[in-house]
Amino acid sequence: MNEERMENGIDSDDDLQPEEIPDYLRDRRRAKSLPAYPEQANLYHQISRNCRKRVKFADALGLNLASVKHFNTSEDPHIPAKVFSRLKSFPLHHDRDFMDDLCVNLKSTLTLERLVPAFKMPVDSSDLEMRLTRCHVALESVTITQFDVRGIIRAMGTSNRREAGVRYTFNDWLSFVDTQAILMPTENKTNRERFSFTMYTPPFLVPSASVHFAVYMKEDNCEFWDNNDGLNYSLKYSSTSCETAAFHAI
Repeated sequence: MNEERMENGIDSDDDLQPEEIPDYLRDRRRAKSLPAYPEQANLYHQISRNCRKRVKFADALGLNLASVKHFNTSEDPHIPAKVFSRLKSFPLHHDRDFMDDLCVNLKSTLTLERLVPAFKMPVDSSDLEMRLTRCHVALESVTITQFDVRGIIRAMGTSNRREAGVRYTFNDWLSFVDTQAILMPTENKTNRERFSFTMYTPPFLVPSASVHFAVYMKEDNCEFWDNNDGLNYSLKYSSTSCETAAFHAI
């Protein structure tokens, strides 16, 4: 039988039946290495046997598992007497006078550089309609912010396909930018329309620089311009003074 097991590729003692295991193999046990330090091994064994973790809950000791504290909003908070004594010794009137003097001294005059129109706003003039009839396009108004210039263009024509826009420059027409305006919705169907545009001003402009622009309208391969009668519409930097208080005492 042993030869048959060898032929079948089985030579492990684990595959033998209990009655087939030889006597000299039945008493075989897995060998254990001896500890390198027997005294320390004995000490560790005694400590691990005696020091077992034990868990006890509060209710086992007669205590509550949770502690709940209720607060009443009508109750006055308990303030230590030391805090009251410090508040009484605080020089309130003296500090208020000091803060008032500080507010007065911190008032300063700030000079702000901002673009302002160098022309009269067309919407405030009486010849806006005359200019529109003569040029077929006219600037209505502009609004200047810290980062851009927004304006409105009026245009008139006979075609339903017309385009309006603005051409502007920052370097006296050495180069320029064309920006198309957007048609503003209206309920009245007439030959006169209003367009809105936005010009973005770069942050690196020097205070002596100026922005020049003109508005146009294109219709049926024709161009119509409003350039302020050849003078161009110009925006220049101007100093604006404003007195500002740093803060106000109560």
